[in-house]
Amino acid sequence: MAENFTKTFRGYSVEEVDDAIDDLENEIAKQKAEIEDLKEQLHSAKEENAIIQNQSSITEKANEEIARLALKEASDLITKAKRNANMILKESMDYVKGLDKEVNGFKDDAKTFRAEVVTLSKELIETIDKSEIFALINEDENAGKETDHN
Repeated sequence: MAENFTKTFRGYSVEEVDDAIDDLENEIAKQKAEIEDLKEQLHSAKEENAIIQNQSSITEKANEEIARLALKEASDLITKAKRNANMILKESMDYVKGLDKEVNGFKDDAKTFRAEVVTLSKELIETIDKSEIFALINEDENAGKETDHN
């Protein structure tokens, strides 16, 4: 930069050097402000990332818990259904050995059993839908949709 200054009797023009120093100080101040702004943005981005990771972890754990509960409930329903089916089949065989009227009763029992399985299945779905974990998932999804719209 020295070649840009006017030479005087004892060096360079003091006014030009002072102006150049002022310009450099202003540029340094702008750069420092920009660095601070970028640091704040980075900090905010890190905080948002941590929040998103935490939400993701909660959602994943909730999904795992729902799946576990659904499998357990399904297993219990299957066991109960098998037990009910075996009982109905035994009674039905006794009816078949007996009278035609009792055979018709077996058909009615089978229909009732099916209706019970359907009812139990609906109750299981309602139980899952009404669970706190499922409500949290819906809140997360709704919050995600609102965030997407903003």
